[in-house]
Amino acid sequence: MANSAFDIDQSSLSDRAYQVIKDLVLSGELKAGESISERSLATKFGLSRTPLREALRRLEQYGLVVSRPRSATQVASLAPAEAEDVSHVRAALEVAGVRLLIDRASDEDIDDLEALAGKCQTALDRGDIAETFERDSEFHIEIARRSKNRHLLDQYVRMDAKVQLLRLVLHLPPQYLRIFVSQHAPLLAAIRTRDTDRAVALMERHVMDQLQYQEARTAQA
Repeated sequence: MANSAFDIDQSSLSDRAYQVIKDLVLSGELKAGESISERSLATKFGLSRTPLREALRRLEQYGLVVSRPRSATQVASLAPAEAEDVSHVRAALEVAGVRLLIDRASDEDIDDLEALAGKCQTALDRGDIAETFERDSEFHIEIARRSKNRHLLDQYVRMDAKVQLLRLVLHLPPQYLRIFVSQHAPLLAAIRTRDTDRAVALMERHVMDQLQYQEARTAQA
């Protein structure tokens, strides 16, 4: 049976609500632990409660929000103590992806990754932090995808929400975010020349430098 126009419209509105709320979280406008008011979002963005609730359900499955019985839905949080654990697991997955990518990727695969890195840089140049995080996640997920190991890809996709939460915990100032986004270019250059040792070292640095920045900032506080 074909979907009704109402079903299609509700799905479209849910997609819009999903992206709106996700952008609010990734931009930091909605902060970790903050309650999400369906009423205020519905009023602000002209959305009905039904697509909003569907969007929140999807965001909970993704891992960016949490809901509890008889309590408001809240933005998920990642304890600072968890940041190191997440970073180490992420680095292990990223390094595995880079090793496989160098062995299996075509030049066209690397061209596509360079295009994604360019979109990430463009978003940052516009000052759109939420879009920068989205495009950065897309870039790293695509490394896993182009490694042609679906199990690695599954694990990275499952971890993506934790990576997004980690970025919010680190709360990198624009000048530092610009440094980390600029690290995509030398990483891709090493991948294109099939320099495994350099690519692995650059990826480890790319992931762990962000954590070390936070640790240094915390120590100075």
